[in-house]
Amino acid sequence: MNSDRLRHLLLLGLVQLCACTSGGNVPPAYDRGAPDGQHDMAIDGPMVDQAPVPDLGPKPDLGPKPDLGPKPDAGLCGNKNVDEPAETCDTAIAAGKEGACPKTAADCNDNNVCTSESIKGTDCTAECEYTPVTNCCGNGVKEGTESCDDGNVVDKDGCSNQCTLPGGHVLITEVATSPSEAEFIEIYNPSVSTVALDDYYLADRNDYFLLVDTLPGASTDFVARFPVGTSLAAGAYLVVAVDGLKFKIAYGKAPDFELINGDSTVPDMLAPTSKAIGSQAGLTDGGELVVLFTWDGSSDLIKDLDYVVWKGSSATAVYKSSAICVDGPDVDSTTSCFLDDTSVTLQSYLTPPQQGGSLHRCNYLEGTEKQTGGNGLTGHDETSEPLDGAGATWKRNPKTLKLRTPGGPAPIGFCPP
Repeated sequence: MNSDRLRHLLLLGLVQLCACTSGGNVPPAYDRGAPDGQHDMAIDGPMVDQAPVPDLGPKPDLGPKPDLGPKPDAGLCGNKNVDEPAETCDTAIAAGKEGACPKTAADCNDNNVCTSESIKGTDCTAECEYTPVTNCCGNGVKEGTESCDDGNVVDKDGCSNQCTLPGGHVLITEVATSPSEAEFIEIYNPSVSTVALDDYYLADRNDYFLLVDTLPGASTDFVARFPVGTSLAAGAYLVVAVDGLKFKIAYGKAPDFELINGDSTVPDMLAPTSKAIGSQAGLTDGGELVVLFTWDGSSDLIKDLDYVVWKGSSATAVYKSSAICVDGPDVDSTTSCFLDDTSVTLQSYLTPPQQGGSLHRCNYLEGTEKQTGGNGLTGHDETSEPLDGAGATWKRNPKTLKLRTPGGPAPIGFCPP
């Protein structure tokens, strides 16, 4: 063998020896399989490509939890603070101060004769308790021998401080002139008996007494009669609206009667003559009157019952004098003359109510009204009543619709005691 061939063989063996010792032909290590519970990737093939977990983004920040503060500690009683809800008062707060604990029933006195006072709870849980007194004048409930109870003890507001009716004749007790949809006239019976209103009238014109003779028509004024069979119980109110439907919208209830036929479910006042109730009848905001009177349909003279006027003048106020003589539709032809009313310049007038306001009667005894020599049903001079000023029998509610009380007494506290 020549030397070149020998060198070639040696070189080939050396290459094979290197391949074996470098791991090329080394058998694989003994495969013991995957650990229990794990997937044997060597047996089952390559790992399945599972999609990446979706990114839900950061969790929303709900902010810090609200600080509810420390829980009330009953042991804080006497720290000069009312620690609610465990405490209703604090014993360290001086009597008469807000948060002071009542110690006797006298500390609970609410100046209401129709409640009895007592205390429930002790120390810092003490609080006043009020129990209604039955058959008590001033609790707003007519009970026992009471002839009325208007919820207060004002003496001259239609129900005395002894819960008796003041007596007398039917009165005008509230008038609202604006807005037009809220206009009404309220009357009240302060007597102890039911009064039949068949011959009773309401008017807003100062020549109303000409009804017995010849009453001229007026489109914006009215002289209206109550329907036959109408009566007013002792201590009861009655409301006449200009328009019944609009009144319902304004006050959420129906009036007793209406002047203009706005609601078929509300009874209409009657026109004693064809033009006695004008097609545009209503109450004038700036200045006018309302008078309640009675007439039997045949006598020469009407009889006044009550009269209220605001912003009075010769154009709005009533003045009947002995120079005015009329002959009614009775069987004779003899005229009768009125007595002199109080002069227009000496009459008392109210300030007109503002938009949304009204006029309330507060003195149902008619104050210092003249008791004799007048044209009233009982001989009073109804034009002499002190509506305003010293001894005023009325009070003006400037502009608050909520203070209007059609069908009931003035709001508690509105009229002076």
